[in-house]
Amino acid sequence: MVVYDIFSNGKSIGSIYFGSYYEPFHENYSITVEKEIYDKGKVNGEKIFLSDNAQRDYKNGIFNENYYYLDTINNKVGQIMLPKRSSKGLVGIYFDSIDIHKNKFAIISTDLSEHNKKIFLKIFKTIKIE
Repeated sequence: MVVYDIFSNGKSIGSIYFGSYYEPFHENYSITVEKEIYDKGKVNGEKIFLSDNAQRDYKNGIFNENYYYLDTINNKVGQIMLPKRSSKGLVGIYFDSIDIHKNKFAIISTDLSEHNKKIFLKIFKTIKIE
């Protein structure tokens, strides 16, 4: 895998990933309806949430930090990721297979200013995959 950093004004604002191994965007946390499991997980430093309906909340991404949707760019389907809140989450795009070698491609911005969100969304629309 090849990783490139994106800099603006001497500050790292994101990364580009290209290669055979990269996972689609996902969030790593647990949801439980059992208070004992929640309490134990919190004590152990796990990212865990207590819910009255874990299956519904997981399915609907209630505890996700990001929104996800699919978009077609240059005839390729990409997974777009946008933060739910301005202070948490990431902006990104992920393509599962962009060439005959089935390489994956992702661009992720860690700078969540409104200005950078708009710039990255414009950048995503200009991606050309040959």
